[in-house]
This record gives sequence, C-alpha cells and structure tokens, in this order.
Amino acid sequence: MLDPANATRIYDSLPQKGRDALKMLNGSGNQISEQMFVRMYDPIRKMGAGQIEREKPHEKPVGTTETLYYAGLIGFGIDKLSSGLGPIVYIPDDLAAVLPFSRTSYNLDPNAATLEDLEDEIDFDDEDEDEDAEQSTRVEAQASHAHAPAPVPAHESAPQPARASARIRKLETVENPRAADTSLVDDLTTLLAFLQVMAVRISGTFAMDEAARQVLRRQLIVNDPQRLTFLFLLGISSGMIYVEDGVAYTQRDVARPWLEASRAQQTQQLAQAWRASKDYVDLLHVPGLNVETEGWSYDPVTSRGEILNLIHSFVPIDAAWTVDEFISAVKEREPAYQRPGGDFDSWYIRGESGDYLSGFEDWDAVDGALLDFVITQPLHWLGLLTLGDNAAQLNAYGRAFLADQPFPSRAEPDDRPTLDSDGILRVGRAFSRFDRFQIARFTTWVSPATAVKPYEYRIDAAGIQRGAAQGISTDRIAKYMQRVMGLEQLPDTIGQLLHVWKAGAQADAWFEQVVVLRTTSIEVLDAIWKEPQFRRYLGARLGETAVTVRADQLEALEAALGAAGIDVQRS
Repeated sequence: MLDPANATRIYDSLPQKGRDALKMLNGSGNQISEQMFVRMYDPIRKMGAGQIEREKPHEKPVGTTETLYYAGLIGFGIDKLSSGLGPIVYIPDDLAAVLPFSRTSYNLDPNAATLEDLEDEIDFDDEDEDEDAEQSTRVEAQASHAHAPAPVPAHESAPQPARASARIRKLETVENPRAADTSLVDDLTTLLAFLQVMAVRISGTFAMDEAARQVLRRQLIVNDPQRLTFLFLLGISSGMIYVEDGVAYTQRDVARPWLEASRAQQTQQLAQAWRASKDYVDLLHVPGLNVETEGWSYDPVTSRGEILNLIHSFVPIDAAWTVDEFISAVKEREPAYQRPGGDFDSWYIRGESGDYLSGFEDWDAVDGALLDFVITQPLHWLGLLTLGDNAAQLNAYGRAFLADQPFPSRAEPDDRPTLDSDGILRVGRAFSRFDRFQIARFTTWVSPATAVKPYEYRIDAAGIQRGAAQGISTDRIAKYMQRVMGLEQLPDTIGQLLHVWKAGAQADAWFEQVVVLRTTSIEVLDAIWKEPQFRRYLGARLGETAVTVRADQLEALEAALGAAGIDVQRS
C-alpha cells in the first residue's frame, strides 16, 4: 500500500465519491470525527466474526465508508478533535504521503470533474500550514489490509494535526460597503458615564432595566439594542462595570486607564475582552435561535477561539471575501468547531418556528448562523472588518487582532470642546474619552455625536446638582472647564451660574423649576409611589394626586411608566 504506484492504482479505481471523501479527509489534516464522516457519507456495519464470514464485506462493501475501510485506505480510532476527545476516521500519515492528492485533476472517467472545473469554487490547500511542527508519535491500530477483514479497530489518543488552510476567492469589488469604525469606544465611554450618574437596576443574567436602556440608547452613536447588550457585557468582562445588590456601577479605577488610552489601544483592549469573555455567549444572541441553557455545557471562549482560528486560516488576509463561501468552507472542513466530540444532537435549540434544531441537517441554521453573526456583528462592531453584501474584509485592526499584534496607532487631533454663552458644550469624538466622561458627570446630556456633529452637553442647574451629588463642587467644575478648554476665563453667563450655585443648599431661599406628575386618582399615584422602579425618579409628594419629578429624570420616568403600561401625557 505504501508503494506510490500501487497507492495511485487503488486510488484511481475508487468511485468518485470515495476519492472525494479521501480529499476531504486529507484537507482536514487527515482526520475528522467519525460522527461527522458518517453523516456526510454513510456508516460502516459493525460485524462480528461470524457475520463477516457470511457477508464478506471486504468483497462486497456497502457504501463509501466500507469501500475505503476494506481497501485499507482509512482507519477508525479515538483522538482529540477540535472540540474534545472522540471517535475519528483517519488516513494513516504514511499512506496519505503517497496518495496522489497533489495532482491537478482527478484521474477518472471522461465525465469526471477536474480541479480546473472548480476554479470558481473554494480552493483548498492539501498541505498543512505548519508541516514542520513537532509531532508526537501516534499509537495506532492499523486498519486491516484488504481481504483480511476484522472488527473495526481503535487507536490511542494522539495530537491533532495542524489545520490545513483554505484559500477562499478574493473579491474584486464589494457591493454596498459598510466601513468599520471605532464608535464602540465612544459608546462605551457614554455607557460608563451613564452608570456613574444613574442608578441602573440589573435583573437576571445582567439584563439592564428597560426604561434605563431606552434613555441610554438615545445617547449612543449606534442605537442598536443588540449592540448595547454586547457593550454592557463587554464592560462586565473587562472589569470596567460591576453589579452590586442588583445595581450596575462603573468601576472607576479599572475604567480610568482605558479611558485615558489611545483610541487604537482602547479598540484592542475591547477586542481582547471579547475574545476572553465568558459573560457574552455569542450563540445566545444569534437572531432566531432560542437556546435552552439549563444543564447546557458550553465554553464560549473555546468556540470563539475556534472561529477566529478558522477566519485566520481560511480567508484572504489582504482582500475582501464572500461570507457564504467561508461558512461553506467551515462546514466542509471543520463542521464540529463548536461541538464537543462532534455531537450535533444533545443541545436543545429552537428556531423561529419553535421547532427544535438538531442533528447535522440543521448545521446551517445553528453553526452556520453563528459564524455569520460573529462576522457581521461582534467583529464589525469592534471595528475589525468592513462589510458589504455577503462580503467582508479585515482591516488593519482586524489583521493585527488575528495575528495577536499591537494595533496600528496614529496621533489624534487636538480637538478641544467649545462652549456657547447659553451653556451648550460641544465635544468632538477625537477629544479625550476620559475628559468627556468627566464632563458628562456634571452636565445635562443633550445629544450624541453623529458623523457631522459633536456631542452636546449643557451646563445648567440640573447638571450642577448631579455633580454635587457626586461630590463635584462648582469651583472644581470651573477650574476643570478652564483647563480642558484652554480658557483663562469662562463666559460670564456660565461663571455667574456657577457662582450662584456655589452656595448650594446653604442659601436661605431659592427658586427652582420642577416638573409635577399628576394622576387621575389617589390609587394610581399610590401604586406609582410604592414601586421602587418609579420611586427613584420622584421627589416630594405634593398631595394625594401629585408628586414632583427630579429635574433630570423626566425622560427616564416617562419611559419606565410607558414600559409598565401606564399612559402618560405631557401638558
């Protein structure tokens, strides 16, 4: 069998499907899980000695698997798969070395397809990327020679061969390109400031209070609920956000070094936090999938690492590529990338119709959908690749991330804020994230940044009160604003406002504007007053059907009441 001429003769005598199976095995590092192999082709009949004598499967094999096994071309054993230890089908390494995989076409009948016929399809390398890597000795029970039938053997655990790379077509053009950006950095800064000044309740597995989410989303550059969940859990994973007694807080001693870093460093730290995150389980956020997690054993870090390795191995590093072709390549080469032992039946996952998705036949709906989600959502949110219609391309950050290299950095412009006489403070995205975080602590938030305008904050009584609640005095605000803006003196109107509020509650009397919430009955106000989710937004009760609302909490209270089904009208 190890004579090249003899190996080629046997190889050429195989049916087309048999040669395809050997090519697939060879492209997968000469082994694949047995479960996956038999799903793609067919199972081998497990026979005792008596049945072998009667059936003579070596003379009359049934199906592709038996044909290859009784020809001595494949073996069965136990080995470490990409997701755990399990049964495999393999080509012995010494045999794989002499089989004619490197020929430019299949040497078959005149109607057989050639590799040239497949030039528009995915083209797979036949050689391992790391063929010089040190290999441990594999203890094998060699498959029986043809015409010498025996029960299916097994061999001892052995190191997994290096994954072969796949060359996916480069795209010349991309339709409707959507460039990657680093707005996730800006939105996390906003989130950290929001948690610094607001008491946000958390329920279940880190689910933010819906009313607070609605208020926060209006201050984000990208108002996407899925992206906000990703952002919040990334903050948890990085240690910049913590939850105590059901309330989320900013961990300022952890957040400060990140806020003070360059944009490139901030982006890299977020990408690394996602790669190592156990809090964000990508599969649980794939649209249309409902995973029943009770008793479910799943390691998102391992699965995510496998996906990143596959991207690094399969896609062009310097050009655009087709997302569908990448998913097809993974299905062909590493379908069990997130399945321990190649098990496609034990997870309980429902699709949009409510039916369970189980078995390899639902691979596209689950495993393929996860690949699509990771590419089009987290990797794009993190600013690592550009998207198009069914297309993606790694940018400089994405290439550095997959290679575990520092992100390329460039100097950011000196973009100081501007302050109008009416108290509107405009802060550009290029301005220090740490300083914007500080500004957000003692101002009223007006609007988020867009592609054409900066963030807008207002210095007013409500914002100053918010700062005072955090121990920020008006003197500190004045000195801070002069420093970050490079001003010798603040506008007169702002200076006067800070001076008036310097006395704070020590004044003998003061005027203030308040919002009053009135209800149609005592019972309605009593019900609102007794609920903690509403009470934190309220001030003093003015009677049986009226109560003041904290000046900076009107929108939050309105959203909370609306979410609870209480109709609110402004007069």
